[in-house]
Amino acid sequence: MLIVVCGCGGDPGEPRGGNGRSDAPEAWRLDPVPLMSVGDTEADPLFEVAGVVITENHVVIAQESTGTLRFYTHAGALDTVAGGRGEGPGEFVSLRWMKRAGDHLFAYDGRGHVISKFALDGRLQSSIAVARAEDHLGFRILDVFSDGSSLSHAYGFHTPTEPAVQRLARTLVLSDEDGAFAGRFLDMAGPETWYEPFGNGGSSQMFRFFGRVTEALVLDSVVLVLENDSYDIPVYGRDGVVRDTLRPAVVPAPTPLPIDQVEFIRESLLDSWDLGDLRGEVEDMLEAMGMPESLPPYGWLSLGYPNRPPVTAADGLVWALRYGGIPREGAEPEGPEWFVFEPGVGQIATLSSPDDVVLYDVAGDLAAVLRRTDLDEEIVELRRIVGR
Repeated sequence: MLIVVCGCGGDPGEPRGGNGRSDAPEAWRLDPVPLMSVGDTEADPLFEVAGVVITENHVVIAQESTGTLRFYTHAGALDTVAGGRGEGPGEFVSLRWMKRAGDHLFAYDGRGHVISKFALDGRLQSSIAVARAEDHLGFRILDVFSDGSSLSHAYGFHTPTEPAVQRLARTLVLSDEDGAFAGRFLDMAGPETWYEPFGNGGSSQMFRFFGRVTEALVLDSVVLVLENDSYDIPVYGRDGVVRDTLRPAVVPAPTPLPIDQVEFIRESLLDSWDLGDLRGEVEDMLEAMGMPESLPPYGWLSLGYPNRPPVTAADGLVWALRYGGIPREGAEPEGPEWFVFEPGVGQIATLSSPDDVVLYDVAGDLAAVLRRTDLDEEIVELRRIVGR
């Protein structure tokens, strides 16, 4: 695994101002009252939201279930719809994500590995099929640079020989704006996953309970690589050299796993999923994989991977989700909290939310978030960031 190390670590709890910044981070919070919302009416429901972007005139919502990009005014009125289900230009079979880079929207169709570029008003600009690295069997596009070149991870298929928790390496690769393979970038650790062999070369697998998830994404012209071994998030140039390392102004000490609460937490999470006949099998795997000694620095407790990103790049900043989502007896889990980093400066703020939301995009003091109701309905809201 190629990891280039830059900067020094710090003792847990040691105050650190990134690159000489000595002033304390600001405290921002999400206003619980939305400025607009979409999905809370029977006339216009949302299902399988794959991305949300704030532009000067719209809140754009990508919906995997319909393969569409839906353009709403900041007042919540539907203005136009782009895309659609299909295999033609600007259509999607499996809409995985939509993001803004520069003055364009880019959306990724996992079937065929096609990136479609749209103008901010929804007009299709181009559709490019990205070539797979020939020496890898698996391939997924992760993010896109403003010039249309892309970052992907390539991987092989693992056949375990014994039950174990492993972190398989993921090879990050670059492709140019025409979709041609441009070269290997670096290897990063994958998420903690439980592998269990069965039959003739088969296997069962499940992301580890309280395990570390990982992420790689683009911010402008640099790449962020979060491996979740510490609070450090290296920032790489396209040449593979670390340009910066983001870390909280005060590095928290590792949080021990609350062993006395694990059974309650496990049962609460299992009850929240409709596992049916698979529940017994999942319980057996959770028992076999064991528990880590401490919680990961970043992410959110889930049986899936992940049910929200551990880090988001938006508005020129990095929003790293402090590990949370842990059920509490007699109370809901605490709302999410993000460390807000500015590359080249360090941590500038902490953003907190009073309720459970997924952060998708930020523009100035506006944040686009996804909220789920008790009936698992998806609601996209535009909220004010108080204090920014």
